[in-house]
Amino acid sequence: MRPLSVDPTQIGHVIAPASVQGHAQSIAERIAQLASETEGVHCLMFDMEDASLNDPTIAIHDNLQDMGLPVALTLQAYLRRTWDDMERQVQRGSRVRLVKGAFAAGPKLAFQSNAEIKDNSRRLIKMMFSRTARARGFYPIIATHDTNLHDFTIETARRNGWVQEEYEFEMLLGVREDVARSLAANGERIRLYVPFGRDWWPHAVRRIGENPGNAALLLRSLFQ
Repeated sequence: MRPLSVDPTQIGHVIAPASVQGHAQSIAERIAQLASETEGVHCLMFDMEDASLNDPTIAIHDNLQDMGLPVALTLQAYLRRTWDDMERQVQRGSRVRLVKGAFAAGPKLAFQSNAEIKDNSRRLIKMMFSRTARARGFYPIIATHDTNLHDFTIETARRNGWVQEEYEFEMLLGVREDVARSLAANGERIRLYVPFGRDWWPHAVRRIGENPGNAALLLRSLFQ
């Protein structure tokens, strides 16, 4: 097993919010048990859904982290609040995955243009790869297919004394495989996000909503 990504709604947040912490704790405890038996990085990664779930998702992550369980958190670059959320996680020495974010949110909550989101991504990457973050034991995960952000991340990491074993990139399985191979060939840690399960259609539709270009990838997958 490697990092296991879970949406809070997958483990009951909509139908039984009070039970989510218990479900997440059970999963994290099982991962901790497996981690003691096998090599590698093993943790429960909390995906981030729409903005209404930010606070409860962060609270569950923080509670389990305080219990010493192997957990990680996803934060979204398009949300205005993420700077403050990231700052707190840096101080906690957390493992955080930065994604662009795709759920609909108004201008009071989120940056609306790609240019604004990329600018905020760079600001957040600077914080994630600061000397303070490294001293705290913070572990950055940059989840993007944008090669400009890859280059910016690598440059920022080197400038602040980070080595390749102290962070990683994440990409979707089957998307820009040439880029993933190039990163790996240059010694960068690259992890592929691999969805699995029977209820694959809602996930596929959401990915198309995030990026219409993923429709071609879905069609190829259906006929392979």
